[in-house]
Amino acid sequence: MADETIAAAARPRAERARTDNTPDSIGKYRIMGLVAKGGMGAVYKAMHPTLKRLVILKKLTIQRNPTVRERFKREAQILLDLHSPYIVHLYDYFIEGNAHYIVEEFVDGMALSEVIEKQVALGTELSLLVFLDACYALKYAHAKGIVHRDIKPANILISRRAEVKLADFGIASSEKGDDLSGDRETGGTADGLTKMGITLGTPAYMSPEQVTDSRSVDKRADIYSMGVMLYEMMTGAKPFASTISAEHLENIKKGRYINPRSIDRSIPRPICAMMRRMLRANPARRYQSVEPIIATVKKYLSRFDTHAIRLSLAQCVIAKRQVVIPAFAQRKQTVRNVLLALAGAVVLASGAWYAWTRQFFHATVLRHWYAAVTVRMALPATASVNSDLPARAFFFVDDGKQIPEIPHSRRVFAEDREQSTNAVKSYAAESVYVRPGEYRVKVAAGPYVVWQRFNVGKDDVDINLDELKNVRRQLTVFAQSYDSQTGAKLTDRTEFTILYKNRWVSLRDVPQNELVTGSVWKILARAPGYQDALFSLIIDWYQDDLRLSVGMERE
Repeated sequence: MADETIAAAARPRAERARTDNTPDSIGKYRIMGLVAKGGMGAVYKAMHPTLKRLVILKKLTIQRNPTVRERFKREAQILLDLHSPYIVHLYDYFIEGNAHYIVEEFVDGMALSEVIEKQVALGTELSLLVFLDACYALKYAHAKGIVHRDIKPANILISRRAEVKLADFGIASSEKGDDLSGDRETGGTADGLTKMGITLGTPAYMSPEQVTDSRSVDKRADIYSMGVMLYEMMTGAKPFASTISAEHLENIKKGRYINPRSIDRSIPRPICAMMRRMLRANPARRYQSVEPIIATVKKYLSRFDTHAIRLSLAQCVIAKRQVVIPAFAQRKQTVRNVLLALAGAVVLASGAWYAWTRQFFHATVLRHWYAAVTVRMALPATASVNSDLPARAFFFVDDGKQIPEIPHSRRVFAEDREQSTNAVKSYAAESVYVRPGEYRVKVAAGPYVVWQRFNVGKDDVDINLDELKNVRRQLTVFAQSYDSQTGAKLTDRTEFTILYKNRWVSLRDVPQNELVTGSVWKILARAPGYQDALFSLIIDWYQDDLRLSVGMERE
């Protein structure tokens, strides 16, 4: 039962007078009328008892075909996991007596196929608005790993408020290769799995690979079908025939269809190019996802008032006869130009502010009135990788009172590799530009702070700080041990010795003032019944607290 019957329920002429065979209620749902009836079941319009809203109740009565029942159930399972405003919502699935039921959202409107039949062609803007909403539905389904496999206008429902929803997931499949469909009029197997070479879908909208083998398709087949549907919305005709034949296959494989601009010259060339790529016979040459398609359509529609387009779509749905689709005017460029001018002004102001705070103007245009102050610093070299201390410089005006910090003058030191040696590293900070006067600079490097006062005249100033280049710190060592298997503490049973003046000495016996940073220290841990553990540790000049935790292995 195709979901166009859901849209048919919205039109009074499609509702049939209640007969004696139409029940007053099914399960907890009060039946409002019969929409359609066939050999496999029936479709009713009903009232949801809790939500107090109209719903569509689809009934399956075939009992001897488990494949059809499985397809019916799987459609409900798919819809249960899809929660999108662009996809028909599932409310319930239940079994009563010998029948299975699906309860779905009632779309008060009609199928896109009926809109096309009434209007013939929808024009560029109206077509793209419907198409964009359908793309949003596909994007959501594809993100869930679901391939629809039956994209066509009959499965696009449009409400009287111009809401667009994708329906009928009866032959959908998983991109992981799981066939979620059961038997259909075009083929299927007794166990509900599609055979190799079996065709599922609607021929006029199917991709070449889907015509050949429905099992091989992925989301790119849906993209192809969307291209066919857009072509039909814009031109009122399908690009290919509606029957499967050798000629039909040859045409779609070679892309033999009438250029849509030959039918309607108003169709924009970028949209034609997009359709042409969607209709490529080779899946690898098509769009690989709907995201770039959405981006193209959104860019085009951004020039129009989409609210006005949606109102026109609602009129097409509500009207009993064909309506004249207006020519939609593009947004006034004045607003766009003003926004661009404002954006340019913001960028320009931001750039000027950045240049001012980085003292670009001081170093160029205002250079005559400003002198450059450059601070260099020497620190002991570090042995460990990426273990240099971060160092920063702060500049202050020395006015003898509050000593305010100079705005935007904080600097980070970077190594000057040309001046560095194996023992001492040289660092330099980016120059600060100041006017003549008295100043102070504070340099912070790890636990050390260095202050220096300096005077600036007309000439540039270089400040060299070397107070820390040979600094060493007293090293404190805390050692403990434990059994690596049981975790039991072994510190009291472990002797910790350190290689001091080429001999092993107890850690406790080394003079504290002799244990300093900036060296390589070897420490040996010994405990009865355990293997010796030896450590050779590089201690950088500022690392003055060593905590050694040794896991001892049994002999």
